[in-house]
Amino acid sequence: MKPIGIFYGSSTGNTKKIAENIKSNLEPGLVDIYDVKYVKKEVLERYDNIILGSSTWGEGVLQPDFEQFLYNVLKIANLKGKKIAIFGTGDSSVYPNSFVDSIGIIFEALEGKGVIFVGEFPTNGYHFSSSLSIFGDKFMGLPLDDDSDEDQNKLRVSIWTQLLKSDLN
Repeated sequence: MKPIGIFYGSSTGNTKKIAENIKSNLEPGLVDIYDVKYVKKEVLERYDNIILGSSTWGEGVLQPDFEQFLYNVLKIANLKGKKIAIFGTGDSSVYPNSFVDSIGIIFEALEGKGVIFVGEFPTNGYHFSSSLSIFGDKFMGLPLDDDSDEDQNKLRVSIWTQLLKSDLN
């Protein structure tokens, strides 16, 4: 497996904790983790396998550091041919109409840049009304709920990282 860069934005520490959990479920010696607050375009471009993670704040707003990263780094970086997986955190009970919209926002920002998206995840087992993260009948990444469904997160991360191991070769 080629090296993997995990790039996350976290205000409360939940998304950082998930990024570290993802790393421990992959091959830790091949995975580097970066807080997007400190990442330059050149660092992102070094990786052929990239995992992006952000929480959704309120009604469909990206975590502030990740929003800056999206516009100042992701949109200008050369990502053609790179494999991209996305995870997002949200609260399905308080914000059921914008659950993990962050995944969809990131996906749409990178669509058309020549990236290869990996890591789709089924919608069954989640309780929400609407999400920008669903295309067809799947989430375009891994949705996690640290507020209303935390007991499922470890299992979902484990399943998702197993899928990624074959996708990120």
